[in-house]
Amino acid sequence: MKITQIKTLWPENEDFQLERLDTGEQYIFIHMLTTAALSSDNGISVCPAGSCICYEPHSYQFLAAHGKQGLVHDWAHITGDFHKIALQFGFQFNKIYQMSEGSFITEIMQAAELEVLHSRPHAEDICTMKMTELVIKMMREVENEKAEIIMPEMRSAMLEVRAKIHMDYSRGWKVDEMAKLAHMSPSRFYSLYKAVFGVTPKADLQVIRLEHAKVLLAEGRRSVREIAELVGYENEYYFIRAFKSFTGKTPGKYTRI
Repeated sequence: MKITQIKTLWPENEDFQLERLDTGEQYIFIHMLTTAALSSDNGISVCPAGSCICYEPHSYQFLAAHGKQGLVHDWAHITGDFHKIALQFGFQFNKIYQMSEGSFITEIMQAAELEVLHSRPHAEDICTMKMTELVIKMMREVENEKAEIIMPEMRSAMLEVRAKIHMDYSRGWKVDEMAKLAHMSPSRFYSLYKAVFGVTPKADLQVIRLEHAKVLLAEGRRSVREIAELVGYENEYYFIRAFKSFTGKTPGKYTRI
């Protein structure tokens, strides 16, 4: 299995539309962070943030932004024996999956993206491991009965709010500001957010900030201070402590991996 192209948190404008009559010899995996129109074996439907699909080779593909917020998504083009991984864990192609907690998808794909970007030794093997992990965690989420406690429409609304927060991750968000997006009291928003995503709003925001920081550090074009400001940390030293707690390494050591 080989990832030929991969991008995470990839933005498009509100007019974006893509149609492929035949996807060719590649698998195309997509994870939506905003609402979008997607084709599947059941036709074209509008899907909320958190939707995932993987098109098998020689499939019809349609993808379009839905709404003025534009489109943000993670995507990968894959060749080789990806079907073996899917078959082993019961993952179905051309089927839309709705993830109640999908931050792990972006995290796993960002790790694979860095491997592809830097062409490190055994990068292909690591990417295979990462995509296997992604499929396993997706199928485990599908089977997680706890996720069904939250009504689908409420889960969808929370996913939309989460996507808006993550698209503006450098902003100094307070919980009451987040709650306003969902038209809820801060206490209700906090408890529902934790029930849906398994993490507090602030902790979740910190993860997305630090994941962006990892990508910026790997690029090697900015100082630690600049990166701290870009991802929403006013204090460079607090950023360094948070980064080390998250990755086990200081930003300086992380750039030398």
